[in-house]
Amino acid sequence: MQGMNSLNARQIRAGRALLDWSQDELAERSGLSIATIRKIEAGNISPRGKTNDDICCAFEDAGLEFIEHGGVRHRPEDIKIYQGHEGAKAFFDDVYRIAESKGGDIVVACPSDDKYFIEPLGDYLDFHVTRMQSLTNNVQVKCILTEDKNTLPAASYCEYRWISKHYVDSVPFYVYGDKYAIIIPTLTPHQKSLFSSRASSPMLSANNFIPCGKRQRR
Repeated sequence: MQGMNSLNARQIRAGRALLDWSQDELAERSGLSIATIRKIEAGNISPRGKTNDDICCAFEDAGLEFIEHGGVRHRPEDIKIYQGHEGAKAFFDDVYRIAESKGGDIVVACPSDDKYFIEPLGDYLDFHVTRMQSLTNNVQVKCILTEDKNTLPAASYCEYRWISKHYVDSVPFYVYGDKYAIIIPTLTPHQKSLFSSRASSPMLSANNFIPCGKRQRR
């Protein structure tokens, strides 16, 4: 996963204190063993690779963020902003992580324009498409488009529907897990796209979102 912070024992203890979590609860939420959590917090081992990412994601899902100089705090308004190419990669890493861990539905609504996804992701697009294909048994991706076109980069794992542009907001959005994200294209030549996500209300849950319009398969 791109963009994960490298954590240390002090940050992990501080994160638990902010959330009033026990070591057992952190172990459960991160999918790690209690023995691993104890060894990390005691300084006997350092969290690396997937272990580090699992702990970081558990805290971030609970509304914390890790900041410079080894700090940790409650994320303001539970909003996270992703910018540029690296930000786009980190956003889609989050989409994949939530899909892999929770399954269910993902809803995407946007005009049929490559600039929203292909340009920001660049060469990372093929990698993302491949890994999403591996989740098709547990995840359904529903893409709502306002213009028909022949090039559909995610056709291998998406269910597409075309509806009138009058029924779709002009700002593309993603609903995945309990998160809602808006996508703002091409702010400046150096800021390809900005992705913002936050916990969604139950009415915006992807599993409760049923789009209208004729079903199309590609």
